[in-house]
Amino acid sequence: MKMCGACIITDDVIRLVNFYKEVLKTQPLGNATHSSFEGMQLAIWNPGNVQISKTKNMSLMYYVEDINKEHKRLCLISGLKELSKPVVEPWGVTAFTFKDPDGNEVNFLEQQKQKI
Repeated sequence: MKMCGACIITDDVIRLVNFYKEVLKTQPLGNATHSSFEGMQLAIWNPGNVQISKTKNMSLMYYVEDINKEHKRLCLISGLKELSKPVVEPWGVTAFTFKDPDGNEVNFLEQQKQKI
């Protein structure tokens, strides 16, 4: 079994698609009801009349090549909330987090280089 991906449920697909298009540097496929980012394991969906939870309980995680370069780039993106500074974590990554316009947490991580 393997993970298919994550789906963010929202009442504004277009707003989140435009945000993630900038963050992930890729074009989505879909429309104002459902869009997905191929290769990024991410879909964004408006289920219509279903009650959407105001509590956010998910975190998206993406590996990046250069954590400092990505942090500088994301500082310029509108709609981004609560951007933390990159931190070296004891489990072997350097990471920072931010929130999308709906309040969902996103983490960018860079694997630390192994010392020989």
